[in-house]
Amino acid sequence: MGTKQTNHLNKSLQNLNAIAADLNAAGKEVSIKRIRTRKMRKGEGMTRNAQHGAGYAMGSVRGGDRQTASHAVGGGKGATITRQVGIGSRMVKNLDEVKRNAAATYAADRRAAAKERLMGKIDDVLASL
Repeated sequence: MGTKQTNHLNKSLQNLNAIAADLNAAGKEVSIKRIRTRKMRKGEGMTRNAQHGAGYAMGSVRGGDRQTASHAVGGGKGATITRQVGIGSRMVKNLDEVKRNAAATYAADRRAAAKERLMGKIDDVLASL
């Protein structure tokens, strides 16, 4: 513990003892109990994976990092300082048209799959005759 922390802790304890003494003098029974420090549970530490453990949280950006990349979050692995490029790197300008085209493609795929299943059933019936 650093000197500042120790001094702050000592002042806090002195203040607590003074309050307890004042209350005891006023006829109130006061006792101070130090509660045991709870240990970390699984996943509460700074690192989630020993492979990434350098004493920093995964995805943290320290002062020494001179990255110009955007800080994006994805894939369930925490923040990354890798520039996001390619499909999905930025929003399309014609989102409504893209949605319509995708819906039409999905519907056509469903119809083609249904037709293929139907033709397969017809083939099975014809083969059994």
